[in-house]
Amino acid sequence: MSTQYLDATATARLVHDGTATPVEILDECIKRIESTNPQINAVIVPLFEKARAEAETVPRDAPFAGVPYVLKDLTVHSKGDPYSGGIRGLKSAGYRSDHDSHFVRRMREAGFVLVGKANTPEMGMYASTEPLAWGPTRNPWDVTRSVGGSSGGSAAAVAAGMVPIAHGNDGGGSIRMPSSFCGVVGLKPTRGRVSSGPLIAESDNVSGKATEGLHTLSIRDAAAVLDLISGHHAGDPYWAPTPRRSFATEVDADPGRLRIGVMADDPSGKTHADPEAVAATMKVAEVLAELGHDVAEGHPEILGSGTYNELWFQSVGVIIARELDRLAGLIGREFTEDDVEPATWGYMQQGRKVGGIAYAAGVDALREQAREMERWWEEDGWDLLLTPTVPVGAPQLGQLAATAENPGASVTRSLVQNLQMFNVSGQPALSLPLVQRRDGMPQGVQLAAAYGREDVLIRVARQLEVAMPWMDRRPPHGYEGDPAGTR
Repeated sequence: MSTQYLDATATARLVHDGTATPVEILDECIKRIESTNPQINAVIVPLFEKARAEAETVPRDAPFAGVPYVLKDLTVHSKGDPYSGGIRGLKSAGYRSDHDSHFVRRMREAGFVLVGKANTPEMGMYASTEPLAWGPTRNPWDVTRSVGGSSGGSAAAVAAGMVPIAHGNDGGGSIRMPSSFCGVVGLKPTRGRVSSGPLIAESDNVSGKATEGLHTLSIRDAAAVLDLISGHHAGDPYWAPTPRRSFATEVDADPGRLRIGVMADDPSGKTHADPEAVAATMKVAEVLAELGHDVAEGHPEILGSGTYNELWFQSVGVIIARELDRLAGLIGREFTEDDVEPATWGYMQQGRKVGGIAYAAGVDALREQAREMERWWEEDGWDLLLTPTVPVGAPQLGQLAATAENPGASVTRSLVQNLQMFNVSGQPALSLPLVQRRDGMPQGVQLAAAYGREDVLIRVARQLEVAMPWMDRRPPHGYEGDPAGTR
């Protein structure tokens, strides 16, 4: 029995049919992490003994009985476990979470076993997972390269075969960018689909841009788990439309003939996709046309003005300052310059200079941009937009250095060009590991749907999974133990 590179659905099936016990599955998972993590540094807080206790009591009839996963160490909490958000001062203070987030509770109810916490850049603010608190996470495809940010530890853990599924959150591409660089599926659901509660943190979920989501090996996992973690809770600031039926039933549903727009490069001309990212996108466009869809160049008109919201970005320091103040209350002291990275300190200092009217103007700019974005789907009649997930290859580790004077240096426009616009609009978007670049690194391709229409994403993503399969690809620096099982 081996669960190496089995997706979560197939892993749970081993428990349901009596082939393996949750404890046996966990023990093999721990073996993989202990073997692979020293090189990759994806899992920063192992929770092995606690996980073993959970595995011993998990109901065998739970949908994902005994399936291990990792939790990104940002925003979402697991009671009694260390939490740092990538912040050195919070790590050194030894802070431990005093509650389970709704996400963690729902995963436990579904039978998942939390095996560890995953690495993230400090406060999730940077486009490479290289926090001073924990050290860099290295890409399983090339350990000299970045995994992106900020859900880099989670994506790397799935790509390296440590776990079949991982939590991530996405406030400007933080699920989709690492998924693209690491060659896994990355789903950012509709705003409000998955609760970040019970805490109302990070200044209203980064002004409504952030949402919880998943890194998976397969589309069926993304769909089935989305069913289990979705739902509104008291105090949630946003609420997604109720799906027409379960997302799991959409996996093999006929999507019909859809109208799909293609945007292979930045229509504003402010950034440019490299030739391989463009070629990957056009290759997928051809496959979609062969599958019977109406595929043509097209994109929301507002993107011709650029997707980088300068007015809101000037106020991002307010969010950093507010969150540091909140966290300071948890440890009983103010953070000093030695507690955080220079760029974070710079953001905070800038944020304390922003007035209330200026901040409100930035939030208003987000809502205005969202309205113009959504019209392309709601009024112009398009179903999906196809883009490169990230229009460049994974950068070298250390390349995205930020300073107190220039904290935004690590969030280059070329990395977030096709990502943050769907955080602004709140629409669901999905990165698929459909293509490999000439150097062997993954190249993700992104699909985005109308607000609340994850069902459309799932149907078409499954079509592409069949037409352009990726499950048999293995990074050279993944787990090298027993041969992989089969689905």
